[in-house]
Amino acid sequence: MVALVGYRPASELSRELQVHLCYASEGPMKLAASLLAASAGGGDCMSQAAPGVGTLLTPEPNFFVLGSKSYGRNPSFLLRVGFAQAALVAGLLAKTAVAQSAP
Repeated sequence: MVALVGYRPASELSRELQVHLCYASEGPMKLAASLLAASAGGGDCMSQAAPGVGTLLTPEPNFFVLGSKSYGRNPSFLLRVGFAQAALVAGLLAKTAVAQSAP
């Protein structure tokens, strides 16, 4: 089930973790800053690309906020961006696992 409706993100799961949230959008700070900079010139939200994996990192190790929740209250989230976010994080975790398993 996918529910893409306007709502305020719930933060109960991450309340005790070290996650720096934007006070305006309630999304992760690095991603919120990136989205704000990208939207400064206006433009079409349909042409947006998934920000790099660096914008998805939080101070909490191995904790990522993905999908519509990562955009917080920002209304420009697209499903294809969420899928790209998941692929970026999966790639990062795979690289980390390979690096840790190397002798």
